Amino acid sequence: MSPGPVSDSYDPEFGTGENAREVRAAIEQCIRAIGTQASLRGRKPILDVLNRPPAILYKSVALTTKDWRVVRFALHRALETL
Repeated sequence: MSPGPVSDSYDPEFGTGENAREVRAAIEQCIRAIGTQASLRGRKPILDVLNRPPAILYKSVALTTKDWRVVRFALHRALETL
């Protein structure tokens, strides 16, 4: 007898696709908060951002501990994809 179907969206860190939707929603919330509070409009190609002198931004971005943990999680996941 073969095992039952396995979800193709399973992730060992957060499980099933339903959980993935919750993680995605939390990351999107942080993206909106950072974009709004830091006055970032639209996305730019990352190499353009890296190859230009940094603009000075004199704003602080108020995020909760939960938000910062979500951002850190997302950054670690981004590194894993490189």
